[in-house]
Amino acid sequence: MQKSNFIYQILSYPFFYILSQKLMSSLSFNESIVKKYVKKKFINILDVGCGPADILNGLDHINYYGYDINESYINFAKNKYKHKKPKLFCKKFSNKEIKKLPKFDIILLSGLIHHLSDKESNQLLILCKKVLKKRGKLITIDPVFIKNQNPIARLLVQLDRGLNVRDKYNYLKLFKKYFKNCSNKIYIQKFIPYTMFVTCCKN
Repeated sequence: MQKSNFIYQILSYPFFYILSQKLMSSLSFNESIVKKYVKKKFINILDVGCGPADILNGLDHINYYGYDINESYINFAKNKYKHKKPKLFCKKFSNKEIKKLPKFDIILLSGLIHHLSDKESNQLLILCKKVLKKRGKLITIDPVFIKNQNPIARLLVQLDRGLNVRDKYNYLKLFKKYFKNCSNKIYIQKFIPYTMFVTCCKN
């Protein structure tokens, strides 16, 4: 679930969403995290809640599958990245969908889990586990609450569209139900103050 007043609705348009991401340095941050784990060419990557698929700016020679329920995001991505031949779907990632998909080396949940309730997160993680290769990796990136958090960072996290921003403990509580190994790190951005939680989960 997410907040839906007028200001948040503006972010459903690709131009304003990407602009906000650039202002918060989210695009460059996400790109740096993904590049850390994408070491090989021609691997299968699944991006659930892909938005306008801007992660493709920093990725080449991969088999990319992206899901998002926002039609404007998907149409934008299909037009901008058609030369990279991504497979993009404007639909909910579901049990029906995974029957059509290959196994994935990397599954990316970037800025998604904090939009989902525990029940929705559990359902999604079960699906991800089913399509993740034995030695594959699930990468998650979400805002997080921490102790002694910069007050501006805390305010910005509270203003996020997602209604389910958690602390480290409650994110890991979700992931460890399904994955044995969940390495994680909290990133503290000084300007503009913000706090992100990144996990790499393996079977």
